[in-house]
Amino acid sequence: MLDTKNALKKISKFKAKNIFLQIPEGLKTQALEMVSALEKEGLEVFISVDPCYGACDLRDHEAKALGCDVILHVGHSDYGLKSRIPVIYEEFEMNYDPVPLLKNFLHDLKPYNKISLVTTVQFLSSLGHAKKFLQKRGKRVFIGSSKRGKAGQVLGCDFSAAKSLERVVDCFLFMGSGTFHPLGLAMEMKKPVFFLDFEGSQLLSLKDEKRRMENIRLMQIEKAKSCKNFGVLGSTKPGQMRVRTAEGVKERLSELGKNSWILVADEITPEKLLGLQIDCLVNTACPRLREDSRFFKKPILEPRDVEKLSE
Repeated sequence: MLDTKNALKKISKFKAKNIFLQIPEGLKTQALEMVSALEKEGLEVFISVDPCYGACDLRDHEAKALGCDVILHVGHSDYGLKSRIPVIYEEFEMNYDPVPLLKNFLHDLKPYNKISLVTTVQFLSSLGHAKKFLQKRGKRVFIGSSKRGKAGQVLGCDFSAAKSLERVVDCFLFMGSGTFHPLGLAMEMKKPVFFLDFEGSQLLSLKDEKRRMENIRLMQIEKAKSCKNFGVLGSTKPGQMRVRTAEGVKERLSELGKNSWILVADEITPEKLLGLQIDCLVNTACPRLREDSRFFKKPILEPRDVEKLSE
């Protein structure tokens, strides 16, 4: 459950009266209960119903326009963004003990002596339990520092907690739920990545899925070589706005003899591209877009893939 009492303590420090609430899809079932508790304390709450995928998506412009005193951003940790008004990060950690599940799959980790543990902000407390358990079984366990989050925390666009240890460890163990983060981790790492799935109660090796995704990426690049008109996707979300990257991609495409246009939106969807005569897309926004690539019905490249168009 959301810790409304803790949120109220943080709000009181700002002497705020008008609250702009941002909450991810998975926690919206608890939003009205939380708002009711805040309103009982005399606060006025505006609930943002736009999708919120991370702390990179601060709606400070809307919050300020509504006359709000603070943004209550639930479910994510501080991304380091500057905001027009104060932001309260209510991280919503879940106390999950992974040890009972780990016991069932310890034999799968037998070949690996040095293990890096990573997770998302919701399950950071699980890292300590897993570390103690694995160390007692003779494993050397590492929890790396993160550039944008806490120790052991990964984001869809930041795997620095793992990258800092790639030369040190034998494998990575992601613990949590959902495939977006562990698969993104697997695509970035050369060492094996395992996914301890709390929802499915299973341990998955992502070796085959990584190979499948890499094959898809190579096919996308090959298709893109024959494309002429490129759309360079950029987001106006404050933490996803990579203007220089988008401009650099456009310049390189021009050098390769391709036509290109920078296409911007708050949230990028296939419907927003209808009517544009675009053959291929290059994504400089959120990497989560790759989960929806099949809906765009055209190749979607990463900026690093553009160089391969000349090969």
